[in-house]
Amino acid sequence: MVYSTGGDGPRAATGTDADPDADRLDAVFAALSHRSRRDLVVYLAARADSPRMSQVAADRGVSPQLLNKHTAALEKAGLVHRVGDGRERRLVLDTVALIEAQQWIGRAREYWTARLDALDSYITILEDDPDA
Repeated sequence: MVYSTGGDGPRAATGTDADPDADRLDAVFAALSHRSRRDLVVYLAARADSPRMSQVAADRGVSPQLLNKHTAALEKAGLVHRVGDGRERRLVLDTVALIEAQQWIGRAREYWTARLDALDSYITILEDDPDA
């Protein structure tokens, strides 16, 4: 079962919903599930400029082919995009998708914190009054 947040909190989704926002969120989490792609996002976030692809590959110690593979996954998720023509393509971090993922995590955290607090209260009642 998949949980998506909408409205007042997470709701169970069957996976058949045609929700483009959910699809984008799936792509973001899928892209960030790989350590090398997370490291690349951190690398880009720490830079004040938009580095050339060749510079990123050299700095990260990866082949241009491997960098292209990871960049494609991040592009699909909307986390980065390439700018420029020809050999001087640059990588630009797009934080909108990261902010959306952070907001989803925040809503899920609020929901589950409230649920766990309610459970804790219920357990306290049971401990105080075994006949409850």
